[in-house]
Amino acid sequence: MRLKEIVDRATYYIGNHRYMLAILFAVSVLSLLDIPLSPMLKMPEWLRYAYLICVSGFKAVVLMGVFYPLYKIRYGRVIMGCIIAIYGLLGIVNAVSFCYYDFGITRKLILIVAQTTPKEVAEFLPGVCYNLSQLFYAPGFYVFLFFLLIAICVLRMSPRKIIGQGALWVGGLGLIASMTLCLCCPYTRSAHLLSARLVKYGKDVWLANEEYKLLLTQKSPLPYKETVSSQHLASTVVVVIGESAHRRHLSLYGYPLPTTPSLDAMADSLIVFTDVIGSSRHTSGNMERILSFKPDDTTSGDGLKYPLLIDLFNEMGYKTFWLSNQELYGILSNTSGVMSMNADVIKYVGADNSKDALSLRYDEALLAPMHDAINDSADNSLIFLHLFGSHVEYKNRYPERFNHFTARDEKDTFHYEWLDDKMAQRRAEYDNSILYTDYVLDNVIRAVATTPTPAIMIYFSDHGDEVYDFSNFTGRNSNTVQVPFIIYANKRFADANADLMQRVKQVSDRPMSSANLIHLLITLTGGTYHLYDPTLDILSPSYIIRPRYVDEEVWQYDCERTSDV
Repeated sequence: MRLKEIVDRATYYIGNHRYMLAILFAVSVLSLLDIPLSPMLKMPEWLRYAYLICVSGFKAVVLMGVFYPLYKIRYGRVIMGCIIAIYGLLGIVNAVSFCYYDFGITRKLILIVAQTTPKEVAEFLPGVCYNLSQLFYAPGFYVFLFFLLIAICVLRMSPRKIIGQGALWVGGLGLIASMTLCLCCPYTRSAHLLSARLVKYGKDVWLANEEYKLLLTQKSPLPYKETVSSQHLASTVVVVIGESAHRRHLSLYGYPLPTTPSLDAMADSLIVFTDVIGSSRHTSGNMERILSFKPDDTTSGDGLKYPLLIDLFNEMGYKTFWLSNQELYGILSNTSGVMSMNADVIKYVGADNSKDALSLRYDEALLAPMHDAINDSADNSLIFLHLFGSHVEYKNRYPERFNHFTARDEKDTFHYEWLDDKMAQRRAEYDNSILYTDYVLDNVIRAVATTPTPAIMIYFSDHGDEVYDFSNFTGRNSNTVQVPFIIYANKRFADANADLMQRVKQVSDRPMSSANLIHLLITLTGGTYHLYDPTLDILSPSYIIRPRYVDEEVWQYDCERTSDV
């Protein structure tokens, strides 16, 4: 059969079933809504909607082709009706979830459903019904109805051939558009099919849950509880853990480009530590020490085998909050998910898995729950904010309004012989992610500053990245554990603890590992505990400056410093 004959038959078939086409197109729009409207895709507004229309048209045409043989078999139309009903229901769930909760059918939604009890469903449904009822008060709903009526009139009045040809043209454009996006953004390939999402994400959630259960068996209870006490010198403690931010790229640390204008402006109010390193080049290796008593020089034993920071502060009388824009499961943070599971309030604002790209959010999504935590009625609060920071891909870590630095800025400032345009662009994206983190930190510090009780904030990154800083290399090496470490205290804390603040300022140039955070926090909050080690606490007169470990080996630059001495 010749191509022209195939096209003519498809045109006639589609035009003859115009209302079926309209239904499939509408359902396809609902099923795809979260892809082009995802904040992670940097596209103009008009292009997002054009993509949605064209790809929905393509899916509708393909489904028309799939349904064609069903017209000729017994009960074919019943089968077709069941398929459309299921597809429509999934599309509605995808659209409603995305519109109200910022994520459609993703790992996050499947995980929530899997962990929800019948009682929670009964409590949740009234809120969903109320939200849906508010549609009737939204002007956009009536605009949608107006255009829907126009579309129905156009369908009724247009010749079949015109409808068929138009559908094929739109479908062709949709095929090209979807292939282009899938090549540029591989994570959208399976996302275009709701059935593939359900199977793939369902399997991932099940496997992650099994791994999570295994990690739980390794978790140890807090020992020596009878030795725990606290003066609660700080009623509110906010610990911001960044991601992949090398201190070299912060203008607060002397970087030539103004990547931290907000922190620069308030530098006199900050205590900036100049020689802090992470204990690993990787997130998981750092987090297991940051959140436990496991020291950096320990070469064996999982962090879960050590007493945990959150368990300790729960015992100290702090209400603990774990607010994260990283993942609960997966390659980045599955251990920290278990280590933080005893927090009183746990909230993951973005994706529960780093591969769940349709649920990714910018770090400012943490600000609202942070304000809720600070304003909580608890007398004492320890609030963790785990940022996505500057994790690759850097260009996905900040909104368009922070696309400030360009490749030209990089090449004009850094005259590296190896720096070509592509490398310079990548550096610009990394610096823009640092600029965005500066914005987030500015909001956190302002919130801490206005807290009516004594409050402190600590910010540091787990590790950094090297982005063509010394050669034609990007990634992680022995340099990239050098991290920013900043402490801010509001006026109430500073006035009430003047001697302590003076000690903090005096030690800000001492070498330190972020693995010893727990000992520092005990002192800053006036705590005591049997496992507190003053030789690991930079604020203690007994603190010992010694070679620090990275990935269970002595850090090479501390080796060099020791040999020089």
